[in-house]
Amino acid sequence: MSASVPAVLSLPVPATDLNAPQLAAVEHFEGPLLVLAGPGSGKTRVITRRIARLIERGVDPWRILAITFTNKAAKEMEHRVQSLLPEAGGKVWVSTFHKMCARLLRKYAQAVGLQPNFSIFDTADQRQIMKGVCNELEIDTAHYSPAGMLHRISEAKQKMLTPEQFDLDVNERGASFNDLIIAKVYTRYQQQLMQSNAVDFDDLLVHIARLLMENDEIRSTLDNRFRFVLVDEYQDTNLVQYRIVQALSQDYPNLCATGDPDQSIYGWRGAQIENILRFERDFPRASIVRLEQNYRSTQAILSGAGALISRNERRKHKELFSDIGEGHPPMLVTFQDQREEADGLARMILHLHKQENRPWSDFAITYRTNALSRGLELAFVRHGIPYQVAAGVAFYDRSEIKDLMAYLRLIHNPSDEAAFQRVVNTPPRGIGLKSLRKAREWANRNGSSSLEAAAVADTIPGIPKKGAYCLKRFATLMQELTQSAGGGVTELLRAVLTKTYYREMFGNSSSDDDQQRVANIDEMLTATEQYDRLNPEDASLEGFLETAGLAADVDSVDEAAGKVTLLTLHSAKGLEFPVVVVLAVEHNILPHQRSMDQYEGIEEERRLLFVGMTRARERLYLTRAETREFRGSRGTTIESSFLREIGPSLKYIDARDLDFWDASAAAALREPPPETMSTRRAEAARRAMNGIPLTTGAALLAGTAEPASIPQMFRPGMLVRHPRYGMGSIMSVSGEGKHRTLMVQFEDSEPVSFLASKSHLQPVGRG
Repeated sequence: MSASVPAVLSLPVPATDLNAPQLAAVEHFEGPLLVLAGPGSGKTRVITRRIARLIERGVDPWRILAITFTNKAAKEMEHRVQSLLPEAGGKVWVSTFHKMCARLLRKYAQAVGLQPNFSIFDTADQRQIMKGVCNELEIDTAHYSPAGMLHRISEAKQKMLTPEQFDLDVNERGASFNDLIIAKVYTRYQQQLMQSNAVDFDDLLVHIARLLMENDEIRSTLDNRFRFVLVDEYQDTNLVQYRIVQALSQDYPNLCATGDPDQSIYGWRGAQIENILRFERDFPRASIVRLEQNYRSTQAILSGAGALISRNERRKHKELFSDIGEGHPPMLVTFQDQREEADGLARMILHLHKQENRPWSDFAITYRTNALSRGLELAFVRHGIPYQVAAGVAFYDRSEIKDLMAYLRLIHNPSDEAAFQRVVNTPPRGIGLKSLRKAREWANRNGSSSLEAAAVADTIPGIPKKGAYCLKRFATLMQELTQSAGGGVTELLRAVLTKTYYREMFGNSSSDDDQQRVANIDEMLTATEQYDRLNPEDASLEGFLETAGLAADVDSVDEAAGKVTLLTLHSAKGLEFPVVVVLAVEHNILPHQRSMDQYEGIEEERRLLFVGMTRARERLYLTRAETREFRGSRGTTIESSFLREIGPSLKYIDARDLDFWDASAAAALREPPPETMSTRRAEAARRAMNGIPLTTGAALLAGTAEPASIPQMFRPGMLVRHPRYGMGSIMSVSGEGKHRTLMVQFEDSEPVSFLASKSHLQPVGRG
């Protein structure tokens, strides 16, 4: 055991607010520990109290590693540790998996063939690189979607298959032609990443996992460094994360895994519930603590959720209970169709808002798939209810912010091909596609970067004289900006704005979109100033880029926004609200139709509903519509089998029996007037007269914007929502006027082509 810490750190850990099982988990010292923590059972309190107790017992703070999955959870955990032990809190590693691996990879970069200034590619960067790979290999992206191929490569990486192993596997099992294409693309894609001195999100984890598995000296050093490892949400770990945790817990198996198999809902992105189910097999001497007292929900809600999840076989038994009181029973509200459902929920929220004086932020509506949110948004606009859609466009996903980030990335890592391609002609510099292609070909032949090629463009055969001149000017500009680095990040960003004249692209425009871009640029300056201020001794460009690059978690819900929150059940994990609605608990929606052919799929869908139900503190409503138009077809729905499994605690009620129901309004909804342009304009005018705010996005969503004006707004990389397909990203835009065509990659389907004027696509941001 390490030497005792200074006496100033030996502060008493408050135990009066811990129940007996929580205290047992906190007091457990050495050896493996599994904490089975039901929803709302105070697991974060247990983890932070345990960290403080370890320090109180003499463990050096820097020997403790706490890992969780979201930035929000990590910040909350770090804040609580800091408040318990102010002198020691900052020395404990509290991090997400990706941030921890990024930090370790900076130190051991050369061991995996990288330089410490590597870039972290986001989804847009990956697609840009993949499109270049497809062009190079002459692969038709109309038949082989870059997004689809990246998904297959991500799956391979999550199984820890290198390009060579994937290619071998494909050839050994006589796979399809499609798999052979993927194998070919995977090899070149990974080469491009290494040539760009870059990693994607999967690589951050895979590089460290392989390093720990293949280099015992490094593994032993880190295992000795982190004597106590605490992992939150252990049920959400995938194979790569599991291997990392196991490698750090061999010589000193003081692993505390906290989680709940009943809340394992990310199998679709590689999470393996087996990791928590087999904990005792991995660590035969493990102690088990069950946290079953819930401090969030009423007993009526817990009884229904408990009855539902008890039907799962792959779980560890727990009996959730609450001292809050019995409370209101969960209710299933049946509507005639989805229009009534959306309008009825809007009226219900208005009723509770007025009658019980509830703030808008008390309410959350959850759903299985994004496509279900459209009717709700229309109804909320119609009733003037403020709302936010969770996991919308993040600040760092906006096009102007991505441009400026690309400049900073290229300064930090001149090999960053994605950053080079993004800004070499932004603002426009008159560099043609031929010049860029020739420069890239030269770089590939010589093992150089495109920026290095730009610096000698006048010597590269095939590059036109004007293109060579403009490329060399760009290379000189980047050299000047690189020489400006060394001060704070804000100073460097101001230099970028000054030398590139980037702001001037929008500053002289009076359009709302361009003015918003200017505001976003100013907001980025605010972000860099805040970063510089919070890191007075080490305000490095590397640190800022890493913080921004890993800010893509589902941490976008502003619980203090004063709005109703609309979000998917997957996004609801880790959140709680006084009033929760789970929408469309119907066969083929929840459980989802894709889960029907496998037992594990049904169990995960059941866990998903369990998570949704246990987000509610006081009131829980489930809904179904007798008929529903969904994904382009309309028909009679079938009640979800999960409803029967909830048992007698669930109360059934027809919407028409509710106090706030308006029969005449419901009848009008069932027979909507023809959606002609004149009626849409009239509706927009009516809302304006009634003082209902209608943003540009809301106008598009409500159908009050003229189709002729919409196509010009669509751009590659823009995030859009479609009533049938859900959320997607525009891959390409072609044609003009009424023939303007969009190719969109959706979350749950292959790319789909639309005529822009008839697409029913709703812009929700720009990439």
